[in-house]
Amino acid sequence: MRWPNVVAIIQARMGSTRLPGKVLADIAGRPMLWHIVGRVRRASTVGRVVIATSTARADDPVEEFCRAHEIACFRGSETDVLDRYYQAARESAADTVVRVTGDCPLIDPQVIDRVVAVFLAEECDYATNTFRYTYPDGLDTEVFSFAALESAWRQAARPAEREHVTPYLKTSGLFQVRNVENEIDLSKRNLRWTVDEPSDLEFARAVYARLGSCGVFGYRDVVRLQEEEPDLYQINAGRTCNEGHYKSLVTDSAIPPRRQVLTRSHELKARAERLIPSCTQTFSKGPTQFVQGVAPVFLARGQGSHVWDVDGNEYIDYPMGIGPVILGHNYPAVTEAVQRQLQEGSAFSLPHPLEVEVAELLSEIIPCAEMVRFGKNGSDVTSAAVRVARAYTGRDLIACCGYHGWQDWYIGTTTRRLGVPQAVQALTLTFEYNHLESLKRLFAEHPAQIAAVIMEPIGVEEPRDQFLQEVQKLAQREGALLVFDEVVTGFRVALGGAQEYFGVTPDLACVGKAMGNGLPISAIVGRKEIMALFDEVFFSFTFGGEAISLAAAKATLEEMREKNVVAHLWEQGQRLKDGYHVLAREHGVANYTQCAGLPPHTVVMFKDAQGRESLEMKSLFMQECLKRGILFSGVQNTCFSHSPADIDTTLRVYNAAMEILADAIRHGTVREKLEGEPVQPVFRRA
Repeated sequence: MRWPNVVAIIQARMGSTRLPGKVLADIAGRPMLWHIVGRVRRASTVGRVVIATSTARADDPVEEFCRAHEIACFRGSETDVLDRYYQAARESAADTVVRVTGDCPLIDPQVIDRVVAVFLAEECDYATNTFRYTYPDGLDTEVFSFAALESAWRQAARPAEREHVTPYLKTSGLFQVRNVENEIDLSKRNLRWTVDEPSDLEFARAVYARLGSCGVFGYRDVVRLQEEEPDLYQINAGRTCNEGHYKSLVTDSAIPPRRQVLTRSHELKARAERLIPSCTQTFSKGPTQFVQGVAPVFLARGQGSHVWDVDGNEYIDYPMGIGPVILGHNYPAVTEAVQRQLQEGSAFSLPHPLEVEVAELLSEIIPCAEMVRFGKNGSDVTSAAVRVARAYTGRDLIACCGYHGWQDWYIGTTTRRLGVPQAVQALTLTFEYNHLESLKRLFAEHPAQIAAVIMEPIGVEEPRDQFLQEVQKLAQREGALLVFDEVVTGFRVALGGAQEYFGVTPDLACVGKAMGNGLPISAIVGRKEIMALFDEVFFSFTFGGEAISLAAAKATLEEMREKNVVAHLWEQGQRLKDGYHVLAREHGVANYTQCAGLPPHTVVMFKDAQGRESLEMKSLFMQECLKRGILFSGVQNTCFSHSPADIDTTLRVYNAAMEILADAIRHGTVREKLEGEPVQPVFRRA
């Protein structure tokens, strides 16, 4: 195949805060940069390799290295790396540029070739394997046209866009971009092969010592080596990808608060207070969950990842309807399906074919789904699971962990139990996540009485020590059904939910929220012999088979299968999570706030110096985000419409909000900086 003039430009300089001089550090008797150049040269698509370093005297050794090894070298701006890259590419008459950094001694020529091939075949402006790390961190390859580079060079203005070369290409929305994913998704392994810290250099040296100093090995060999020697994982575990980019946001131009009017919101709130208890149908959407006077009370419309309040103020949306909107507001494929079905009817006197079609889709997607029944809310199907489990086992007690809705059987375990009889409260027992002994104790105290263990497979905390597998074994041994409440995790952490992601198949599962991209629909799915009891167990209501929501569900699920939506949620959610943590460290508030959970659904938490939840800190951070156009509630649900530009804007806003929070913490003025009443808790678990 005839390739255009493809030039690989390796960004390399001696300055490094964490590991000075790393590009020429010794690995197996040769400078690291020597290994990188040799590996890049073995890529069949690359015609020429150029080192791009700065004109600073400290980088003279890089030029001397290049001269000694007959490697082309370009010297340019130390701080404006985008200009350095552009000038190097222009001088090399490049048609296509391959960007590799000087801290990737394990870069794989075959990976470079694959990204270049995708770039050329799909005729895009920019291709990379870094949007989602299905490859190990350290095989980072970015390929872009000279024309796109020149456009970015002319238009990019923010410091972070000049310092890191490609942010403008990725986030401006002006270019056709593609992500190249590995045939085997290695993202769960968190493989870190880049060199930023002394421990990273130690890891690279260990790999070369085992696989050969000449470096003729591929990334699969390194993966296999780490499988054979698990201790290698621990050498440099726990670092963040692209930390340098996130840190550069701290010095980026600050986003000021905007002028916004909330007149219409306040008028509607006054009317609602006379008619609607709590002014809302959902506690977590109500006025007490936002800083009033700063936050809108009513939203009017949404498009993609953005929403507008009744006064016309625009926000990037992260609650996303408290989870249901997984593709985006007014997503075309779903809107069109709903409009078509609306013209044909919504409620019929006999079942509609969509009931069968969506049930078939769920049975193909969800591992445990042999049969299906539909509901409207998550509470419908969790309560159905409890009822059918009691019928199947002949037992009355339920062991639960997590949040499971508003029905008596669960809400009686919380401080919102008003109106729930004591006799009903006594039928539900709670256990702790990641604490198997607490569940064992329930079985020991109530032998042969527990019908089901119902739990959220993951919330904020990830399972440890095979917790889900051990819960499954325990439930099976004790004769109880295992029910996963996947109302939140279903279709989000994996298309088949957390049960697919963690490889644990429950007896029953409850799904909802994201299933209809904002339309009201849920489902209980599970083993056929259990589900068949719904012939007798009463689970029947007028709108169980309502056709408009079923049409939305079918369109949503088909879109998610065809477009690999889940990968996008992970990609953008990981950037949001990593960026948040880096900014927190840079502002010195990492001990006060953290972003927890799997990337598609994260929760930002705040705590005071004593480790107690701080709603005042949360409120101050929220206030500053709202004033800058981010609808922040503490929960971050990424959707398919959240673009890289959305994430970049959000992190810049988070940087501004975190600077204000950090100053308030230092001076003890968090409460004084609030412009309204702080957020109140909905309830605390009993």
